[in-house]
Amino acid sequence: MSAPLLSLRGLVRDYGSGLAGRGTPLRAVDGVSLQVEKGEIVGIVGESGCGKSTLARVVAALDRPTEGQVLLDGEDLFTMDKRALLRRRDRFQMVFQDPYGSLDPRRRIGWSVAEPLGVLAPRLSKAETERRVAEMLEAVGLKAADAKRFPHEFSGGQRQRVAIARALVTRPDLVIADEAVSALDLSVQAQVLNLILDLRERTGVAFLFITHNLSVVDAICDRVAVMYRGRIVESGATRAVFDAPRHPYTRLLLAAEPGREASAPQADRAVPPFPEDSGDWNGCAFRPRCVAATSICRREAPVSAPVSSPAEPDWTVACHHGRDGLPAALAQADAVPRF
Repeated sequence: MSAPLLSLRGLVRDYGSGLAGRGTPLRAVDGVSLQVEKGEIVGIVGESGCGKSTLARVVAALDRPTEGQVLLDGEDLFTMDKRALLRRRDRFQMVFQDPYGSLDPRRRIGWSVAEPLGVLAPRLSKAETERRVAEMLEAVGLKAADAKRFPHEFSGGQRQRVAIARALVTRPDLVIADEAVSALDLSVQAQVLNLILDLRERTGVAFLFITHNLSVVDAICDRVAVMYRGRIVESGATRAVFDAPRHPYTRLLLAAEPGREASAPQADRAVPPFPEDSGDWNGCAFRPRCVAATSICRREAPVSAPVSSPAEPDWTVACHHGRDGLPAALAQADAVPRF
């Protein structure tokens, strides 16, 4: 059996705190393991500050992990020397949240799209580079003649198309998209999402799609991973996870999504969004917000385990009560239990 395109194994990213980085470190990513197959779109969702963007930067080798591995076709990116890593960078590219901020306002669009080729494919002739740029611009719904225009001459949606064209110009196997549509109008969002699906069908490129928008994940992602405080607490096929979430945090996110309130238990909506940190994190980090917490949640941190669903063997949840479904009392709970 061939190795997955991308495999994350026990990724940890710590940042120093206090003056000059001294003091207790902040753990932004905490033991993340995940796989992305060729041609697959995997969504990473969670609240702001849960570690999504840090994870994206580590996967894109823009930041180094404190522990763990990032394997691309079985090769660890962080055991390579700088030259070897540079040679691999044509296989994975990144689309940032702010397309205007990621494009040089003094340079024409054609230069910006061609920039990765100058670094990663320097042997291409000028004519071949121009042909590749024109091909990519047309692939994202723009015109080849747009290469002569500046970023300020485009709308936000068009600039994001330019950013996608730049990410695809090296013909990568994987694109990491960090909140790539969050700043766009709904109509433009739909156009860009359709473009991503079309590019996946035509080129076979895989996407790791970082977002806080569950509707976007529902529309385009094959699988979803839910992050909380740097950890993946639930992952599996998007439709299975969204239809019958096993982790209380996943239920909370779905309850907050417009149009889903009617189907969410009242108890889920009653959980305080920002509880005080008790400083006691021996057990489950989500315990202060959880309506299903019991004494075991205080004593032991849950580990990710397969959900009892023969139809979805890759569905996992990190919850003491989630593997076989949350307690029936969850649906009737009208207050947050205190343990």
